[in-house]
Amino acid sequence: MVRPLVISLLVLLTLLPSADGTFVAQTEPQTPQSIELTDCLVLPRVGVSSRSPVRTDALEALMVAGAFTAPKAGDKLQLADGSKVEWSGAAADEEGWVGGEGGSYVYWRAESPRDCIALLKARGHSLAYVNGEPHYGDPYNYGYVHVPVALKKGANNLLFLLGRGRLKASLEFLPGAEGELRIGTDWTMPDFVIGLQAGGSMLGAVNVINATPNNLDIAPFVTALDPARPNEHYAAQAQRIPAMGIRKLAFNIPVVEQVADKEYRYRLDLISASGTSMPLSNSMAQVEFTVKSVTKAQPRRVTFRSAIDGSVQYYAVRPAVPLPGDTDKPGIVLSLHGASVEAIGQARAYGAKSWSHIVCPTNRRPFGFDWEDWGRMDALEVLAHAQATLANDPTKVWLTGHSMGGHGTWTVGAHFPDKFAAIGPSAGWESFYSYAGGVEVAAADPVGAMLKRTSNANRTLLHKYNYKQLAVYVLHGDADDNVPVSEARAMRDALKEFHTDLQYHEEPGVGHWWDREHDDGADCLDWQPMFDTFARRRLPRANEVQAIDFTTVCPEHSSDDHWLRIEMQQSQLAPSRAQIVMLPNKGEFEGTTENIARMSLDVAAAMSPKAGITLRLDGSELKDVAWPANGRLTLRRADVGWQVENPAPPDWKGPQRSGWLKNAFNHQFVMVYGTRGSAAENEWALAKARYDAEQWWYRGNGACDIIPDSEFSAAKYPDRGVILYGNADTNSGFGVLLKTAPVQLRSGAIAVGERTLTGDDLSIVFTFPRADSKTASVVVVGGTGIKGMQVTNRIGYFISGASFPDLLVYRSDTLETGIGGVLGGGYFAEDWGAADADFVWRETK
Repeated sequence: MVRPLVISLLVLLTLLPSADGTFVAQTEPQTPQSIELTDCLVLPRVGVSSRSPVRTDALEALMVAGAFTAPKAGDKLQLADGSKVEWSGAAADEEGWVGGEGGSYVYWRAESPRDCIALLKARGHSLAYVNGEPHYGDPYNYGYVHVPVALKKGANNLLFLLGRGRLKASLEFLPGAEGELRIGTDWTMPDFVIGLQAGGSMLGAVNVINATPNNLDIAPFVTALDPARPNEHYAAQAQRIPAMGIRKLAFNIPVVEQVADKEYRYRLDLISASGTSMPLSNSMAQVEFTVKSVTKAQPRRVTFRSAIDGSVQYYAVRPAVPLPGDTDKPGIVLSLHGASVEAIGQARAYGAKSWSHIVCPTNRRPFGFDWEDWGRMDALEVLAHAQATLANDPTKVWLTGHSMGGHGTWTVGAHFPDKFAAIGPSAGWESFYSYAGGVEVAAADPVGAMLKRTSNANRTLLHKYNYKQLAVYVLHGDADDNVPVSEARAMRDALKEFHTDLQYHEEPGVGHWWDREHDDGADCLDWQPMFDTFARRRLPRANEVQAIDFTTVCPEHSSDDHWLRIEMQQSQLAPSRAQIVMLPNKGEFEGTTENIARMSLDVAAAMSPKAGITLRLDGSELKDVAWPANGRLTLRRADVGWQVENPAPPDWKGPQRSGWLKNAFNHQFVMVYGTRGSAAENEWALAKARYDAEQWWYRGNGACDIIPDSEFSAAKYPDRGVILYGNADTNSGFGVLLKTAPVQLRSGAIAVGERTLTGDDLSIVFTFPRADSKTASVVVVGGTGIKGMQVTNRIGYFISGASFPDLLVYRSDTLETGIGGVLGGGYFAEDWGAADADFVWRETK
């Protein structure tokens, strides 16, 4: 966890309504009351939910059916296979921990002295239900997850799903019925650099807990307290924190002149944005913090605003220290950390280089996304930011990482082979299915086959030929007891069949983390022979590349390799491969393709203009093709051979928006919950949006807006992804964004093209493009009734390795039968239609 500052003051404030309906602060000190989990009940594992769009959970099925009651010791629960598991009594140890295997449930009957708002402070769990409402947990034991919950006087039912095998929990009862606004302890902060001139600002962020029953729009206000720059201040744009919710709040830090190695003091005030001004007298909460300064040669934190969700992220840099008189620009080694490692710790594990910066992304968190999904995107965002802000030679870019970061090196290098001259995975693993607990979907029927194909996004070796253009140095300890050396050997064996620039080294007698020399860098990261390989490799320019062998399984994930772009697949999420040779003096391209419906060639980047271009592809030939006006030649597979065509319409599928549900979360998404359904449906929609926002914050260090459908308009949120919770009868956003979509979700029925499924227990998740945007999409999370909606509570679209097609429809019995409860789904057609879509369905009664 990032702790770059010291908290010196925390004021906890009770918010009281003023005459104008806004909130003001009551600053009298309060002594909170709390209770700790001591006696409880434990239920062994009752389901499976490992990195999959499908899960089973017999206890959750009981809750969805409305049949859950507070358990007693000795009560039994029957599983789908007829076996039974039993609740048993347990007690916390002297340190407050309750033990159990991962996947077990813990039940706590918590007594509250009154109806009130409380903070649930728990760790070690992946999920908590508080009186039936789900909240995301703290499986990695960070310790800063304090969730506001509503308690009733008397007994309250708390259910915890254990993450890694033990749990610690307490409840803090907040005074009064109005609750509080709190500044948390999850900070994302930069470092100052000594000698940096004053002026401007840097970005920071901290989680803020809105433990009140009202949505709050908060504008952070930062004031410099250092005597050299008294009262220098910056205000940030107002940000919505939902009622009973948490948000990572971004703020601007005024930069003061750095003249010494010290910590510079600031104060953060949270200001109500209810009026046009933000006077300090209307402050809701405040805290003092410090920003550390470092020398130009020391590792440092750099903050930036992510284009994915607008949140503040950081990365670490160990700057190059050039030799005296050296005028060559240094390169960049992008280094990916292992599980639980902070990026700044990764940077500090290297010795300084004269010829390269070491740049360390975060994967969005120490565990994050395993360098898949948004972790992979974070690596690219950081590389782009570093290249734009550090003096560097763009031909000197290399990629390495250790453990989980070794896997990241394999997957990032495979997806983007034209961005790196060499890669060096250390103690890495190939995929979730070879090492990290991913469960293979059995292709026993068309639905299973579709879901298995969808998981190709996480299968590294499907991209193995992309490594041809990279120098590869594989490093592993032969006594590694964490990631077995068999992972490295399997990758070596797969590559050595075709690779001509492959080096492999097993260090004898060492385990997972090792350092032979005990010098400035850890050898398992800062391995001299690997860095020597990096120093001798360069990226070619596009016109220097005359042969490409490139594979992608999703054009939105990875489409470009120098002058080649794969734009659309014949079978979506199956491997698409192009092997093409360019003959620039002749103006010719020739080669073969697999599973490509549409591609384009950037001929302007590849060669000088020609009077006519010749294309020989898959045994067909096109001669005297005119030089394209925009420099890019678009090709479509015909019934026989290929044909030249105009660029595809921007609202069709392509690299900018190709489907696969998770991709729709890449465009600063806003969550819109329905308010037009029954009381139960409306409560579910808000609770589900809050749960998703909690998970996005926890796993992705992210931030997002949560608003009711009554506040949403397309014009107010242009070019942003929109997540709709509910259905067309409960959420007015459906009518705004999906009125003409080929999928219609209403109470009691789902219509997909000409197919209609009926019932009140159906669930659906799907993505569809916003008609008013060339990039942003809508995601629907909903159901035909409250049962169907509740089945989506824990669908893992924020879990790395869980892959979703464009559309999936579930029946509520999926919680008991697993894949048997998936009624169908798949991929929309190239024009996002349903008539020619790649959907599969089970026969339904």
